[in-house]
Amino acid sequence: MAVNKDKMVRCLDCKHGKFMQWMKNPIICECKMTSERQVAEAYKLCNIYEENYTKKAPEITHYDSY
Repeated sequence: MAVNKDKMVRCLDCKHGKFMQWMKNPIICECKMTSERQVAEAYKLCNIYEENYTKKAPEITHYDSY
């Protein structure tokens, strides 16, 4: 269920995220719903956010080069 549009959320906590990181740069989230990329730890307003209720950390694909 999507949350109120007025609540600030992080993509890192959303179940619609695909996470990736190049070297030591910030973690990037590619949204599975919109295909947009955002910094995963930044707070933003999102009307399709759904909390990931699993207790484990999100899977992050790491890359050594661009």
